[in-house]
Formats: sequence, structure tokens, C-alpha cells
Amino acid sequence: MIQKTIKMIKNIFFFFLLAISSINLNAQTSYQLPKVLILTTGDGAGRGTVSDGVVLALQSFNKMGVFVRLENRSALLKPDLLAEYSILIIPTIPGYHDKPYKNALTYMSDMEMQNINDWVKNGGTLLTDVNAGRNTLKKYDRVLNDGVLDQADWLLAKSFGVKLKEVNISSFVLKDNNLHIWNNKISIPNKMGKWLLVPIKTESNIEAPMQWKNGNSNLHALTVHPYGKGKVIMLPTFYLLHPKKDAGLSTEKQIDRFYKFVYNQSIGNHQYTIQLLPWKDAHTSAYCQTFDDGGNMEQYQRIIHFTNQNKLPTVFFVTPHINTATIKLLKSAPYISIQGHSFNHPDFRKLNFSETENEFLMNRLFWKKKFMGFRFPYVSNSFWGMYSMNKLDFKYDTSIAANHLEFIRGSVVPYNIPIFKDDFYQTLDLFEISQIYHSDWFFYQKVLEKAPYTEAQQKLDADRFRKYLFRYFSEVVQPNNGVMVYLGHPMYSGISDTTLQPLKDFLAYIKEQNVWITSLNTVAERWNKLKNLNVQIEENNRTVKIFLDTHGEKIEGLSIKLSQKPTKITCDTKYKLKRMGEAYYLILDVNRKNVITLHY
Repeated sequence: MIQKTIKMIKNIFFFFLLAISSINLNAQTSYQLPKVLILTTGDGAGRGTVSDGVVLALQSFNKMGVFVRLENRSALLKPDLLAEYSILIIPTIPGYHDKPYKNALTYMSDMEMQNINDWVKNGGTLLTDVNAGRNTLKKYDRVLNDGVLDQADWLLAKSFGVKLKEVNISSFVLKDNNLHIWNNKISIPNKMGKWLLVPIKTESNIEAPMQWKNGNSNLHALTVHPYGKGKVIMLPTFYLLHPKKDAGLSTEKQIDRFYKFVYNQSIGNHQYTIQLLPWKDAHTSAYCQTFDDGGNMEQYQRIIHFTNQNKLPTVFFVTPHINTATIKLLKSAPYISIQGHSFNHPDFRKLNFSETENEFLMNRLFWKKKFMGFRFPYVSNSFWGMYSMNKLDFKYDTSIAANHLEFIRGSVVPYNIPIFKDDFYQTLDLFEISQIYHSDWFFYQKVLEKAPYTEAQQKLDADRFRKYLFRYFSEVVQPNNGVMVYLGHPMYSGISDTTLQPLKDFLAYIKEQNVWITSLNTVAERWNKLKNLNVQIEENNRTVKIFLDTHGEKIEGLSIKLSQKPTKITCDTKYKLKRMGEAYYLILDVNRKNVITLHY
């Protein structure tokens, strides 16, 4: 009897193991590499700059191989547009989307909120905070109805999975219980207000990795709520993702780590890490060389000799006000591309619409060329300038300088430009590819003084310039897998071999740093192709299939980062596998639709 019982237990255990084994063999995960949509009208005076927080988001997602598009709030009324993206970010603090008031995303219609609910239900991951949609478009605060936000008058309660009420949080601190991003407790400054919306009731399946804490009192703060096929990540305040350098609550590293959390929430459980690199042939960053016009023939010749010697693609931004010999020299140089810099070299901020458009049209007629790119004189961009460029089908601007060493301005990741003026706002297909903040003028401006610019002084200034180029690349561009755009002038960098030496030294350095040295024109073309690329991943036990769809575009040297080396690769196009550090990079030319199968 005992033996029969033992045999029966063994049989049950065997079938149990067989069932588990069968489940594992048939375990399948399917997901799409996400694309991100951030709602913003831009920052500043509506001329294409974006807030520090948006810049950090752009750079964080870029490191994970995720394409980001900026849109205005009209996207909430375009379900087909929303469906193209799997992560939606809705900031609600000043400087993102609040000029005029009706652009602020604390104000929402029922139709907008219902579209958000439907989008999440169909698989989207929403990141926003407790203030999203709390007001009607007629400025009425929905909280005033009965002191709470719930499904009765706030449709987002469905997808958020919470009921909110204003609580005096002056004695509370934010505590990171599970994310392990904010190791210290965070106190909310009084200038942000003592009363904040806090969840007082939540759905049973909600997670709360951050809490409001006051002694023994704990309230949910940051929540994650699965809704349909998607989920909502609700922040206690969007200042949590705004940098301390600009009155936010977090460091740049903390913000970066949180966006990794958002990314992982979006793609769900997966065994193998697969990411895209934006640059060709597994280069981890890019470098583009540009010059504005200005200087004598000897200075131009010095620069062009340098580009020829290094076969270095270089963009010159020009006006017609250079002499005929210089024009002939530029046109005949094999590695030079001429792009727009206006007709009369005006300050575009002082021009009306018709004057602005004429500047572009006259310059185009003079050069008999349809320009791809433009740089504003004095790097002084304008609303009408950006608007006209988009209308005339320019592909990129490079006027909004990137800094990040002294403060956060500009981006080392290309982004499509949002603009606004009064009650009008528009999201452009025009890309901003930011140049370095300090051009050669900043270091060599003594050339403009009456006193002779001595060789000794040139060496001192060249040394400062060299240090700046190396530091900017290593501390800002390289860590963000970004693009560095050099901005020079023949009348400064081309003064002598001494003033050109920093550029020579820097070029020699980056040639050893896995940098894609290319043209701004090529970067703009590639970014336009990447925005249409869809990548679907299917994991089935030890096999991973990658489905690529370029929507008819050919992308050369597409680079896919793999965390592990496959034992076998099957692909319907030629490929090569490259190892760098601990990662492997699959490099291939894709055209329309391609399928890759990885065996582990």
C-alpha cells in the first residue's frame, strides 16, 4: 500500500514537471520597441526651445534606442496619431505646455480624457501626474464639485485607478520604497504649494512604489495602475522629473533612472534586452562639423585644406555677401555642403512674416538651391523663421545651442521643433540639431581688438578651446549617445595653424572613440527615417524574432544592441555582428520589411 502511494506521488510529480516544462517551452512574449510622444508647446518665447525636463527625457530615451516625438495637445483629439506611440508623457507644470492657459494640460475636456483612457486600454503606457485634467477647459476646478476627483466628474479616474483629494502635505515627505532611485526623503518646497492631490482610494491591483510619509501616517504618492492592456504611472507632481538646476526635485541621474523604469514598464516582462542605436554601424555618438561664413581667402583656404586632408564632410552656412572667389572655392570643395544663413544677415526676431519668408526665398534664388538646413544669423532664431522654414520644407535648423556644462539648454539629441505665438501653436517636422554653446568666437574674439593677436595669446586661447571641446564631448555628448555639432568661422579657427590646432587634436581623438563622423544633412535624413521605423520583438523560449518595418525607407547600417551573443542568427539580408565591451551589435542594411531570428 505504501509502495503504491509512493509510486502514485512519483507519477503526479512527473506529470507536474512535464506540465511545467511544457509551459516553459511554449512561453512566448511579444512586444514592440516603444516610441514616445511628449506633449509640449516648447519653452521660452515659443521659438523652438524646450524645457530642461524635456531635454533630459529626450536624452534618456535616446540611450535606450527609443525615438521621441514632441507634439502639442491637439494630439489628444487624434486617436490615430496616439496609436502610433506606446508611451505618452503629459507634463502639467509651467514651461512645458502652459501658454496660453488653455494649452496647460491641467485643463482637459471629457473627450480628451476618454481618448486617453481608450489609448491606455489598448496597450499604451501613460506617464503624468495628479493634476492632469483636474480643470475643465472653461477654467472650472473639478475638485470643487465635492472636494474629490473621481469617476463622477473626472474620467481619468478609470485608467488612473484612484480617487484623489487635496491634502495638506506640508508635514509629509516623499519616500521611495521600491524604486531605489531617490535614496533620501524628498520634502516639497512651500513655493510648490502646501495642498496637493493625494490618492484616498485606489483599485486593488494598484502598486505604490512611493509614499507620502508623516510619522506613522502613509499615503500613496507615485502609483502604477494596469488598465486593460496598458498602464498609468501617476506622479505626485511632475516636478519630480524636473531637474534641481531649474527648481525641480531631482538630479539628472535620478530622472534618467526613472525613465528607464518607464521604459521597462512599457515593454513588460522580457528575457533578452534588445535596443536600437540611432547612429550608423554601431557608432555610439556622432560628430558634425559646421562653419558660418566670414573671413578672408587665406582663412577659408586653411579650413578647406583641413577638410580635404581629412575627407571631412563639412557644412558652410552662407549668405550671398561673400566675394566671388570664395563662392567658387566653396562650390568646388569636394567635402563642402552649402546651406542657408539668410540673404541680408538680419536679426530675424525683428522681422515680420513676409520679411522673414523673403530672406529664405531670396537666398534660395541666389544660390539656385533648395536648402536642407539653416542657421540663423547671430544664432538668433524666431517664431516666424521656424514657421517659414517648415513651410518651405527645410529639414533641420542648427541655431539652439546646447550647453549642459554650465546649465541645461539645447539637446544633444535631434528633436522636432514645437513653436507657439499668442494663441497659435504648431508642432513642426523640422528637426533641431543643436550646435555647441561656445563657438570659436568665444575663445578667439581678441582678433577683433586693435592690438595685435600674438602667437603666445593664440596658444593660450587655443588651449582653452581644446579643453572645452574635449570636456563637452566626454561629459555631455558621449554619455547620452548624442551628436556634437562644431560651430566655427574661418575668421577665427582659420586665423593660423595655432587656432586650428584644437580642431585637429579633437578630430584625431574622436576617430579613436567609435564616433560616426558625418554631415548634418546625413543626420537629418537618418532621423527622418528612424521616426518611421517599427520594431516588433517575439521571444519564444530560446528564440527571438525581430520584425523590422521601415515603411519603405532604406536604412543603412541599422544597429541593434544585444545583451547576449546569439548561437545562431538567421536573417533575410546581409549582416555583421560586432562586439564592444560586454554588448554585441547586429549591423545590417534594412529596406522595407526584414525578419531576424536569434537563437540562444
